[in-house]
Amino acid sequence: MLGMGDTVAFQTVEAREKGGPFKNLADAMERTGLRRKAFENLVTAGAFDLLRADDVAKSSDSKTAKGNSSRRQMLWEIGLRYKAFNTQQPLPMPVEQDMVQLPEQSDWETMGGEYRVMGLYPDGHLMALVRPHLKQGILSSRDLEVRDDSDIVTVAGLVIRRQRPLAKAVFLTLEDEYGHIPLVVWPTEFAKYRQLIKEPMLIIRGEVSRRDGTMNIVAKHIEPMPSMDNLPKSKNWHS
Repeated sequence: MLGMGDTVAFQTVEAREKGGPFKNLADAMERTGLRRKAFENLVTAGAFDLLRADDVAKSSDSKTAKGNSSRRQMLWEIGLRYKAFNTQQPLPMPVEQDMVQLPEQSDWETMGGEYRVMGLYPDGHLMALVRPHLKQGILSSRDLEVRDDSDIVTVAGLVIRRQRPLAKAVFLTLEDEYGHIPLVVWPTEFAKYRQLIKEPMLIIRGEVSRRDGTMNIVAKHIEPMPSMDNLPKSKNWHS
């Protein structure tokens, strides 16, 4: 995870083993002595979600409970505890008087944050959130199972493989919420779209090719996904 080396992990585990489970965010900050960025990344990754859920269960104030369950609220608290002393180390102090009621993060914000600090989204796949915002007619990997050879289709997903072996073609693999989509990009299309292919998420129109029990999409048109923040970087394996 971003900003979480072995030293940070060791400090956190050691503090918990010596003093027992953390009571709240302030307790964790005081006992571990981690730097601000490490705490922000831990909160963004959801490491303190269960701790906050305990606060919600104990709270009789529904408004307070709702605020306590928000990662955004925890990030605000981290800022208050560090900012007061302009230091990398938090000091125990009351900050409740400066807390404000912040709205919950949207699913998109939660996903974006987790991709930013962890490179993955444990609760699902980003395409499940992206797909409702795409134009109609874009098929999923599951939809392709019933498509015939030579059908023209449009697909979208996260680039998890970009390979250019000794052969002339470039091979791409897109990943969506249901599986993988293998694609072939021939030299003519590669020359035309070589810059776009570097994007982390793509929308590709092409022709279904079924040969010897395998299926590929032969790319004809490539375009980037509409602008979205915090997308993970695409992955490349070269042979």
